[in-house]
Amino acid sequence: MNAFLDFSQNLQSIIDKIFSKIAGILLISTLLFALVEITRRYIFSVVFQWGQDAVIYAMVSSIALYIGITQIKRGHLVMSAALELLNAYKYYRTIGILKIFVSLSTFMFCGSLAATGWPTVFKSFLRDTKTESLTFDLWMFQFMLMLGLGIMAVIALLQTIEDIIHYIQGKHLDGKLDLVSDV
Repeated sequence: MNAFLDFSQNLQSIIDKIFSKIAGILLISTLLFALVEITRRYIFSVVFQWGQDAVIYAMVSSIALYIGITQIKRGHLVMSAALELLNAYKYYRTIGILKIFVSLSTFMFCGSLAATGWPTVFKSFLRDTKTESLTFDLWMFQFMLMLGLGIMAVIALLQTIEDIIHYIQGKHLDGKLDLVSDV
């Protein structure tokens, strides 16, 4: 069990390092491009026809990549008041079971979206669907969304197994409340 926990933490660390840098670079470069576009539009009265599409799709793509990173940190839907209340009444097992339930639900939801979204990506690729400005292929944007959801599903699966292992090991009974939890 401890070997799996080590493997899971190492894999999550690698995913965090790789995709957080990619998402960060994409977001910062998109922000800089948007500022250049604003300057060009309002000072020089010229714009790139495709500039608005580039900014929208790049921003959403970087956010889609980063949702997996926030799952690594269990930063989705943190309800610390509910956790503190359950912890105050010493419902440690309930908190442990809720963590397993939420991780499993996240895995099933994101996994189903990622799995069922790939046909849309392939359909857009085969039909050569373009964005509003007819410059960018739409499948690239859809691919980034499916990749982000897929990363989040993989992380949630690992965390589900981690939560089950921690529950079996009784780590939920120590009364320590980790407020960075997605319950």
